[in-house]
Amino acid sequence: MLKWLRMNREIARKWYKQAVHDLEMAAKNLQIGGYDVAAFLSHQAVEKLLKAGLALQGREIPRSHYLDELAHELELPKELREEILDLTPDYTLSRYPDVTDLIPYEHYDQQIAKEKVATARKVLEYFETTWEKL
Repeated sequence: MLKWLRMNREIARKWYKQAVHDLEMAAKNLQIGGYDVAAFLSHQAVEKLLKAGLALQGREIPRSHYLDELAHELELPKELREEILDLTPDYTLSRYPDVTDLIPYEHYDQQIAKEKVATARKVLEYFETTWEKL
C-alpha cells in the first residue's frame, strides 16, 4: 500500500508542478498582452490542479478538459465550482477562430484575462490548503 501511495503522490506532484508553471506563464502573458494565452493557460492550470487532486485520492485521471466535471468529481465547494465553470469554454474559445465570430485574441481583453488568472489562483490556494503543497 505504501508503494501505491507514493506512486499516486508522485503522479499528483507532476500535475501540480505543471499547473503552477502554467499559472506563472498565464500571469506573464497578462504583462505582454497575450490575453487569449493567459485565459488558455489559466484553464490548463486549473485542469492540472484538479487532476492532481484526483491522483492524490488514488482515482483515475480522466482524459477530459471539462473543468466543471472534474471539480464536481472532487466535490469542490459550490462557490469555487461556479467560478471554475467560467473557465471551461476557454479550452477551445481561446484557441480556435471558428468557435465564435471573433478571433480568439480579439475576444479577450486585460480585464477578462485577469479574472481568469485570479480564478486559477483561487483554485491553487484551495488545492494547497485542502491537499497540501507537493
